[in-house]
Amino acid sequence: MSELRLVAWEITRRCNLHCLHCRASANKESSDGPNKERCFQILNQIREVGSPVIILTGGEPLLRDDLFDIARYGTSIGLRMVLATNGTLLNEQVVEKIKESGIKRVSISLDSSKEEVHDEFRNTKGSFRAAINGIQLLKEKNVEFQINTTITTHNIDHIEDIIDMAVELGAVAHHIFLLVPTGRAKALKDKQIEAERYEKLLRWLYYKKKEVPIHIKPTCAPQYYRILRQEAYKGGEKVEFKTYGLDAVTKGCLGGISFCFISADQTLQPCGYLEIKCGDLKKESFSHIWKNSAVFKRLRDFSSYKGRCGRCEYIRFCGGCRARAYEETGDYLEEDPLCGYEPKKKEINNDMDEIDKAILNEIQSEFPITSAPFKEVGERLGISEEEVIKRIKILKEKGIVRRIGGNFHSSRLNFVSTLCAARVPEAKIESFVNEVNKYPGVTHNYLRNGKYNIWFTFIAENMDYIEKALKEISENTGIYDILNLPAIKMFKIKVDFEL
Repeated sequence: MSELRLVAWEITRRCNLHCLHCRASANKESSDGPNKERCFQILNQIREVGSPVIILTGGEPLLRDDLFDIARYGTSIGLRMVLATNGTLLNEQVVEKIKESGIKRVSISLDSSKEEVHDEFRNTKGSFRAAINGIQLLKEKNVEFQINTTITTHNIDHIEDIIDMAVELGAVAHHIFLLVPTGRAKALKDKQIEAERYEKLLRWLYYKKKEVPIHIKPTCAPQYYRILRQEAYKGGEKVEFKTYGLDAVTKGCLGGISFCFISADQTLQPCGYLEIKCGDLKKESFSHIWKNSAVFKRLRDFSSYKGRCGRCEYIRFCGGCRARAYEETGDYLEEDPLCGYEPKKKEINNDMDEIDKAILNEIQSEFPITSAPFKEVGERLGISEEEVIKRIKILKEKGIVRRIGGNFHSSRLNFVSTLCAARVPEAKIESFVNEVNKYPGVTHNYLRNGKYNIWFTFIAENMDYIEKALKEISENTGIYDILNLPAIKMFKIKVDFEL
């Protein structure tokens, strides 16, 4: 089962604005979500699965009188609660309640640095000024906030000014959404930027991110994670946490994989834009749907993706926008129509003949440790060394073989190893990981959900060295809650796939 990292929850469809691009087609007469007691039950069900970030969204969530009771309860059971609002209803009392309820971050929607452009897009005069006033209150009260911007042809030429505005306002992040034509946004389909311009924008954002002091995150733009790797490789850089932070450990489309959406009527969807019913919380538990939904399972199986997405070498980093594919074709597994990239892998026949299968059977666990291993494999099978190498190369191109390499048994080399788990606040994750990665004995370092969110393995000549290193890491980072979990007994499970 995939690890749940984010849940966007539409706790109301009511809204005080009438935005042109609203996926929910929200208005003042729309309905609220379930009552407060039922919301508490749903939060408990989510907590049974994990401790994801809960995005309280709408409509306009501040229209719910019990919003802060819901946020406070989520905080009390160990969930990270955040709020997505248009910002127009913020005042001093509301901001104080945001702080008191434990909401960790507020996102405010700003679609232009120009008042008249934003107001036109939001279909409400004065909405820009009201949002800016709300942002100033958040800043005065030291409430962390980010700016969200939806990009269409009406504001793409203002994007640099909007980023500069986000920095000047004091935002910690700027999430740039690419329009998905659902809800009222279907009427804006002709305002979607075309594939070539979309590609240029994402490349520009890759370099712009290096110039600004806040985190810029392209959203509903999964191709950015392909472009990030293409540009990094051009510059001779590795894409890893110490160089690219969270961008290195996340992927493009998370819908149904580590993210899901709860609608106001308690329906689970892969995301708010992909309106496919995956389960009904009025009939089934959150855990049951997350684990067993047929749609979620298909989204987690990249081999089921079709067209260019299905054969793209970047599929695990990008995944394509499933909502755009569905709106365009009626099939959420089809290729993303806004992507202009042509994969290096053409339509490849993954069928293997008996010789291919025999080679794989030989090299899985009986790989020769000699100066000419492929020659020995060839002799066993009655074929030449060149034929073995050629066939393995083709199998790697097809993605059937991912890697051939050795693993060292640390204990047989008189080394010791341990697994470490650290409890690190989000604001310190990057600096903590950079400190850990300075030690050559650290072989793996992962970001995970849960109270202990950074896990790494450490190999050294003795445990004294590891304990000393962990103490140094704590002193240099201020993170003292680090568990040292050395293996008591080693279990090695041998897995061979007989073909």
